[in-house]
Amino acid sequence: MTLPVLVVGAGPAGLACADQLSRAGQRVVLFDDNAQAGGQYFRQLPATYSVSPNARLLRDKARFDALAESLQRPEVAHLPSTTVWGMPAPLTLAYGGPSGSGRFQGSAIVVATGAQDQPFPFSGWTLPGVISAGGCLNLAKAHGLVPSGKVMVVGNGPLVLVAAATLAAAGANILGVVEAQPSHKLLAAVFSGLSKAPKLLWTAASYRARIRRAGAWFRTGWMITEAAGSAAVEEVAIAPIDGDGKPFLQGIEWHEVDTLVSGYGLLPSSDCARLLGCETEFEPALNGMVPKRSATFETTVPRVYAVGDGAGIGGVEVALLEGRIAADAILGTPSDPGLLRKYRAIDGFRRQLNVAYRPRSALSAARPETIVCRCEELTLSDLSSDANARFADLDRLKKSSRIGMGRCQGRNCLPALPTVLNLPAASLTTLPRTRPPIKPLQLRYLAADADAGPAREPDEALIQTREVT
Repeated sequence: MTLPVLVVGAGPAGLACADQLSRAGQRVVLFDDNAQAGGQYFRQLPATYSVSPNARLLRDKARFDALAESLQRPEVAHLPSTTVWGMPAPLTLAYGGPSGSGRFQGSAIVVATGAQDQPFPFSGWTLPGVISAGGCLNLAKAHGLVPSGKVMVVGNGPLVLVAAATLAAAGANILGVVEAQPSHKLLAAVFSGLSKAPKLLWTAASYRARIRRAGAWFRTGWMITEAAGSAAVEEVAIAPIDGDGKPFLQGIEWHEVDTLVSGYGLLPSSDCARLLGCETEFEPALNGMVPKRSATFETTVPRVYAVGDGAGIGGVEVALLEGRIAADAILGTPSDPGLLRKYRAIDGFRRQLNVAYRPRSALSAARPETIVCRCEELTLSDLSSDANARFADLDRLKKSSRIGMGRCQGRNCLPALPTVLNLPAASLTTLPRTRPPIKPLQLRYLAADADAGPAREPDEALIQTREVT
């Protein structure tokens, strides 16, 4: 029997890849650590929820429904709430979830693990009521929850617009939106988008219009300085950005808020690709450390592909196209020339936009007393002397200070360290080694894996899933 293609992540890129493969009769095992397919962009409410008409504005339902049809095909084994935690043998993934713990061997692996929020430490960012833009969108899309009272959205990048517009559509009281990059710095990318990605520009314009209709003010060239409050956030300070990327303290303004949404960019979630042995490189135009890829998105590990935001921040349109192009490569089928032309245009635009959103100097609002590592409760002053005196890379800093050794495994601290500690730019390429399990996993899954035996067939996992449910 032909081995299945193993797809990690059921967001837009993973779903598009699985859809293309299954239409050609190729078997697919689709792993997803979320309870429902869709990823961040197509995130779904549970079937038992009832929603208001406004909440429906948060979803691109027609496109998701078309992609989700693939989950019903016999060629696709969908394993929700399942964590892929290791690759114990070539093209073999170890997993744990409701269907149990086991291993699948595939003919190819597609890594479609999406993005994560860029951590941005500032005094007060650990207060209740201060939430990340990604977390805020999760609450709105997956649970229909929007913050009450006055809401301010601060950050840098397209996610600021998305978060503010989504909350406004859901009925939140948006007080103001603060974007770090001055508007004139984005003009070149905007003009380029008129020909390369007009649909994306139209979407961005509609977001701005929605924010304006909600009565919120919009300010560019400013950043968050501090959040303050007793039991929760009560007020926040914003300021113009100085030439060194820090707040211009003489220009601080204080605003009363009930919720602060902070979104200082997205980073590719490349830890799974790194665990599989894929070589990575720092690419500013793709917003971080990304796997090296061929024209068909094959990594340096043969038959392992990386697509979507996990291979470079580009949004849903890029993710959908990359998923289909990778599927064609796996099938040995030439991609449609029109699809490739569309991808080249959008890919060029997203790279130009990512560069346009990068501030002239790296942004930092952390002070000596600011908590940088939330898990280990380490402040900037706890780290600064050691980092400046002896360390030039993140791996040795982790071993010395325990930073990144908490539950998040460094996802909420390590990406921010080069900026707040003034480490050399090369430190971005010296991340601590990725080891299994790459995400928190119940011990019973790891214990069961010791007797998991050989790689399993997809049908075996589906049978167990039906027994469990």
